[in-house]
Amino acid sequence: MTIEEIKSVSIYNWMKENNYGTGSIKGKNVFYCSPLRIEKTPSFVVNTKDNLWYDFGTGRGGNLINLVEQLNPSWTMHEVLGYLEKQIKEKKLQFNEDYNARILEEEKKRQWFEGRRSEYQESHNHETVVDKISPLTHPILRDYIIQRRIDFTIAQKYCREVHYSFRGKRYYAIAFMNVANGMEARNKLSKRCIGKKSISAIYPKEVPQKQCCIFEGFFDMLAYMTLYARIPDNGVTVIEQCDFFVLNGVGEVRVLLPYLKEYDSIHCFLDNDEAGRTATKEIAKAYPGISIDESYRYQSYNDINDFLLEKK
Repeated sequence: MTIEEIKSVSIYNWMKENNYGTGSIKGKNVFYCSPLRIEKTPSFVVNTKDNLWYDFGTGRGGNLINLVEQLNPSWTMHEVLGYLEKQIKEKKLQFNEDYNARILEEEKKRQWFEGRRSEYQESHNHETVVDKISPLTHPILRDYIIQRRIDFTIAQKYCREVHYSFRGKRYYAIAFMNVANGMEARNKLSKRCIGKKSISAIYPKEVPQKQCCIFEGFFDMLAYMTLYARIPDNGVTVIEQCDFFVLNGVGEVRVLLPYLKEYDSIHCFLDNDEAGRTATKEIAKAYPGISIDESYRYQSYNDINDFLLEKK
């Protein structure tokens, strides 16, 4: 169950099912005595059209998730979402119909675009033959990585080397595996995906952490790791131990979102361009309050690798 689905549940119905009564209905607004404080004159309003609440006594308001947060200030976001998900199932609360219609339309569009992309990728994959995947050792690939100022030992730990044939010609590239057993294949002259396009998930400590970092491409992740290992007080990396997710393209945000539900903090290190900002907003919309836009740390650069290239 997504955060957007939870937020679309009627606050009015949720309050009725949780013994807050039916309130005093005035058009699209329903007034209650505030559940957040003691009062005799109703000053807590739920707008049934916009599905939002506002407490005039505290000046606070928001969606259903925000309300449960205010009612249980000691709860973590995971506890709030878990509680609401359980309530929705047990009390058979329905999602907003407009939301369902919009999601259905968006899903149809996504499936259409995904189908076209898959057709394009399949046409290339049919002509691609992977000859060998091995540890990353090729001197030309090593030189390319070093030119990007990436620590080569770090690159060797998280990347492989792929040799493949395409339309009768042979190539070699840095290979970065994804969760669908496909790979991003990159060298100085080309950048492509072999196999199914998807995100990559990296757990440096081998067990899941409480926080994670999100990158657009694997060179940004490697640049982040290089900064963390080589340059203390670099101004970009966070001090906490994190898991890493790489989108391998901003179009994979939807695939990423379910992977983020177990984290307390989500650090977004995406590109300082329109596509990066849009992806960051989409993540923040799905995980409000725990998603952090970290792109300000390298605001004069397009991405972290560009920042690293200029770092003295």
